[in-house]
Amino acid sequence: MAVTVTLVLSGAAPYFAQGPMAGPDGAAGLSVETDGDLPSGPVLAAFDLATPGPESPDAGFLTQASAPPAQASAPPASQQQSSASQQNSSSGTQSQRKLDVNPVTGLVSTTEASYIPLTGEERWRLYWKMNFFSVGAYFGPFFSALVLDQSTGSPAAWGGGFEGYGRRVGSRTASAVLQGTFQAPSAYRLHEDVRYIVSKQHGFGHRALHAIAYSFLTYNSSGHPTVNIANLSAYYGSTAVSTAWLPGHYKVLDYTLSNSSEQILLTFPVNLLQEFWPEISRPFHRHRD
Repeated sequence: MAVTVTLVLSGAAPYFAQGPMAGPDGAAGLSVETDGDLPSGPVLAAFDLATPGPESPDAGFLTQASAPPAQASAPPASQQQSSASQQNSSSGTQSQRKLDVNPVTGLVSTTEASYIPLTGEERWRLYWKMNFFSVGAYFGPFFSALVLDQSTGSPAAWGGGFEGYGRRVGSRTASAVLQGTFQAPSAYRLHEDVRYIVSKQHGFGHRALHAIAYSFLTYNSSGHPTVNIANLSAYYGSTAVSTAWLPGHYKVLDYTLSNSSEQILLTFPVNLLQEFWPEISRPFHRHRD
């Protein structure tokens, strides 16, 4: 008994047109009937499948070749352009982020709620702005020289008055530059942020405690709180070096521990000012508008 099966062939007609495919023992198990030339496109072909006999259990079965997997279609050009433009826009926004230095505190802020770590280029820009090219870079040394040195007459060899105060300001400015220079590479190596992290909480008490805590803490590159090793160690390192130009004889270890600890305590009110700076400066912005 023979069974006729009709299949659609695409591009394989010339192969079958060469002659019948031999079945077992030379019997014709697959044949194609054609009239003249076969078209190169899809054609209909009738195949006679011989009934399998006892001598060949596989006779009459047709093994189907699996079709090649369909290739995933590429996204439309417009979609690719849109994705590329979004990526460029995102990277451009990050590279053009404002890094404004507070003219009073000398700090730059970022927020807990929308934290993005600094890039290497931004760290480099911040180093120059926070230590040289901003009002805040010099307001801090003027303030610390007044509170920590001029009020106590230290060092005594520099005397009082404007002349003594000028020397103390120069000393504090040099020490601040050293502190920033020590902090920047250490913070980069330790993946620590050099900015002040503004609290995402509400209420004066929570934010005040946050400001004090972040005299000792900062964020790492993953956006998690960590001890601000680079900043704290930079205070002690720069103070130790400053004994090289101070008049008189100082016990370096004692002076470094005491004076650096005073500077760290002074960061409490500075951080409080930075935390509440938007509320403090708002009346001035309204008056300007």
